Amino acid sequence: MADTNIGDSVKTQQPTNAAVVATANVVAPADPNIAMNATGTTVAPVAAPTDQGLKIEGNNPKQAQKGLTDQTAMGQVSEVNREFLEKSVQKSAREKNMPYIDIERTPLNPDFIRVLDLDTAKKGKMIPFLKAAKALKIAVSDPDNDETKKILQMLKDKGFEVTLSLASEIGITEAFKLYDATQKYKKIELVQSVEEKSIQTYEKEITALKDLPTKLGSVPAEEALNLLDVAALKTKASDIHYEPSDIETVVRFRIDGVLHIVFTLPSDTYHRLADQIKFKSGMQLNINAIPQDGRYVFNFNERKIAVRVASIPTPYGESFVCRYLPSDVKALTLEELGFQGQALKTLQDATKISQGMVLVTGPTGSGKSTTLYSMLSLMNSPEKKTITLEDPVEYYMRGVVQSQISEKAGYSFAAGLRSILRNDPNIVMLGEIRDIETAQTAAQAALTGHVLLSTLHTNSVLETIPRLVNMGLAPFMIAPALNTIVAQRLVRKVCLKCSTLDPVADSEKKEFDSEKIVVPEKVPHVHGCDECSSTGYLGRLVIAEAITIDDEIKNLILKNASLSEIEAAALKKGMIKMKQDGLNKVAQGLTTMEEVFRTTNLLS
Repeated sequence: MADTNIGDSVKTQQPTNAAVVATANVVAPADPNIAMNATGTTVAPVAAPTDQGLKIEGNNPKQAQKGLTDQTAMGQVSEVNREFLEKSVQKSAREKNMPYIDIERTPLNPDFIRVLDLDTAKKGKMIPFLKAAKALKIAVSDPDNDETKKILQMLKDKGFEVTLSLASEIGITEAFKLYDATQKYKKIELVQSVEEKSIQTYEKEITALKDLPTKLGSVPAEEALNLLDVAALKTKASDIHYEPSDIETVVRFRIDGVLHIVFTLPSDTYHRLADQIKFKSGMQLNINAIPQDGRYVFNFNERKIAVRVASIPTPYGESFVCRYLPSDVKALTLEELGFQGQALKTLQDATKISQGMVLVTGPTGSGKSTTLYSMLSLMNSPEKKTITLEDPVEYYMRGVVQSQISEKAGYSFAAGLRSILRNDPNIVMLGEIRDIETAQTAAQAALTGHVLLSTLHTNSVLETIPRLVNMGLAPFMIAPALNTIVAQRLVRKVCLKCSTLDPVADSEKKEFDSEKIVVPEKVPHVHGCDECSSTGYLGRLVIAEAITIDDEIKNLILKNASLSEIEAAALKKGMIKMKQDGLNKVAQGLTTMEEVFRTTNLLS
């Protein structure tokens, strides 16, 4: 039996006969008589299900069992009388200007029915029969019933867009048996969203991720995605990577900045999951030859989690990266991020400027945006107007106007920045400087009384200057516009439970000596335990280098001085290089030599 995929429901707003059966994912009526589907059109007869089909939850006993008599469970009503009854209800529906549905003969999807529990449905004499996102179609026998109205209002309060269809009370009562069959034969509990109950239900599966592939292959696609969302958050993963090949799909979790292969999925399981990811994130389901971007939101233990989704085509299907962005994460302080000493003071001073450009640089995933948010939290005040332009908005801040770009709509960083400057801001945060147009507008903003914060992809502080020049920005604009540059990486922190402090080795002494850092007696080494999932690390912190562009360095930029000249001036003023900052944190027992080498690419 095919698994439930709500994306199919959305693709067919008015399903054809075949689509209704496929969307509902239940066994079609065994009765050779003509049946009616959820939209009131005829459904062709389908072969009777096997006994095995009955054991899969959601099969209506009336529709699935062989040898069922023509009598209903509501007394000795003959089939002829029943037809008259349904025609009477159909006539009443026309008078009330409502759609009519023969709910007993409608293939019903158990996922949709679970919007209401059995007791509530019985009280209201109503049954949901079609659901697409928040759009919900419900069969009712008496729309004027007080209890029915009360339940409908409850559903509307939950955000559902409800459409009613009139059905006979006998038909609804027969359809209630679907609930009983679901309870009797159910193998698993489906969930509509990832709430605390699903955390409890799937605790064992999440603890043992290796068991997830079997689980994912046996549940509807929507639940499979829910399971993976829960698994990502329970393991503190920031991203899930889906990488299909000709044989299987590799699923990797990025935990503390490092990718781990968690399990592999069969191709058929992955393709169902891929369709669900595309549907839920608002991507175009019928397009798979070009990259797409999307986003969806789910609830996790009363927390709202946004998921940013990016896809690229491959010969074996689309590859996805899903990044998890908790909306309730508060901005960490610069100290909590790991900034210390000269770099910390440089950034703290930058939060007090009245104009100028502050650039945070580093590769993708180095925590640049998080640092900008930490700075914004220090700069934000009722006396200042702060506007951000992001792609996408990752964390929401009170008192800050946050705008999300849309390249498809022509709302780019450059165009958005020009619009922002007409809104009289004091502080502007730009998600990224990508091109010369954005760079020029950003520099103009910094030169005309605004504080502009942004990010750039460079490897070090000093490489930022030639990077701007290569983009097309003239030195006479760079020098007066720049105020502060910080370059950073994220290193993993050692697990306090299993790491040990061991005497420093001779090779390690040489590294400290080469950077003129006092050699510690002991340095940390990792081993791995249950607490850190056997990685030896738990959490991350920043290693960084930062400079303030003072008059001396501005003059060097205007003279097109070499990087070695600018570096000498910066070091003379007390700049601590990134490797030195990393080794200082090794000496403090916070991280390891291996992590510093890994993130700064210093190993040969």
